[in-house]
Amino acid sequence: MKSKMIRLGAAALALTMTAVLAGCGAAGSNSASTSGSAASEDVPEMVEIDYSKYIDENGFWKDIHALDYVTLPEYKGVEIPAEEIEPTEEEIESNRQSLLSQWAYYDEVTDRAVEDGDTVNIDYVGSVDGVEFTGGNTNGAGTTVTIGVTSYIDDFLEQLIGHKPGETFDVNVTFPDDYNDSTDADGNTVVLAGKDAVFTTTINYIQGDELLYPEMDDAFVAENLQSTYGWTTAAEANKGIANAIRNSKKYNYMLDYLEENAEITEVPEAISEYMREAQLAAINNQAASYGISVDTLMMLSGYGSEEDYLALLEEQLPEAAKFSLLRQAIAEQEGMTVTEEDIQEQLGDSYDSYVETYGLNYLKQNVMIGMVDQLLLDEN
Repeated sequence: MKSKMIRLGAAALALTMTAVLAGCGAAGSNSASTSGSAASEDVPEMVEIDYSKYIDENGFWKDIHALDYVTLPEYKGVEIPAEEIEPTEEEIESNRQSLLSQWAYYDEVTDRAVEDGDTVNIDYVGSVDGVEFTGGNTNGAGTTVTIGVTSYIDDFLEQLIGHKPGETFDVNVTFPDDYNDSTDADGNTVVLAGKDAVFTTTINYIQGDELLYPEMDDAFVAENLQSTYGWTTAAEANKGIANAIRNSKKYNYMLDYLEENAEITEVPEAISEYMREAQLAAINNQAASYGISVDTLMMLSGYGSEEDYLALLEEQLPEAAKFSLLRQAIAEQEGMTVTEEDIQEQLGDSYDSYVETYGLNYLKQNVMIGMVDQLLLDEN
């Protein structure tokens, strides 16, 4: 198995990129900040995608009967060596830290002055000619900036240097001549272009270098993990993490087992062609929706450049197509069916929007994949 696999599904990239780009734009709504324009990038046009056109009403590849190409081994009751799937303490700790990472925080330094290059959490209230304006106020929520990295107007951030956490002082800047207008609390226009502005600023803390994780005790689990995982104590959480690792290892073992023991005469090229077409269209539209180039999208997604991504895609498509064929063969042999009711149960209120975007056949295929994967876990 490759350590860095492309998830060949239309929705996968969209979900990860929402988080990535939301983080990149956190300060962009404040009038003290400036952001680069994507106008110079090669932003693609949106394209129409029919995700279901190669999939039939049963959720199978259209005109492809997988068992014509695949002779399956016995895939139930496979003897899996315990040492192959038992999680190590290192794996449990790594997964525990990964789970806790969403609550991780850096230590806060409050006993020295701000220096160039520091990451600092600040609050500010901006005004022009004594009038506060929309977008020039953090409203006490705090915003984190890095001096010399984060882009703010004029020399805003440089004026933080030398001040200590807890201090409140005025930062004086001049808006660029082409800056957009804002409004006051009553909705009246406030002209910012070329204006001198005062931002009354408070330094909350300097961000330290050490990333701290909360302790996963009973109280933390009950407050933060119960609603998602059903755990109420640290012991239950640790058991759940160990089981998740065990299932992941079992699943990967079964995929390797199927690959080694199934006899496949041919993988229809149509499967790879569809996966390629759908994936390229998906990343094209994801880039278009964010107003960036595909190259930038791939960089933010951790794939390097567009060229790197395409090379990796072509390398992994045959493997992805093979496993898709194997899963369908198991679904055919098991006589699995997916109904609209099954999909409605899984998607709830999102059902209509998902059907509109992906089509019912595509959704049936994805539910079918989940059923096959669950069978491999439950029966071994």
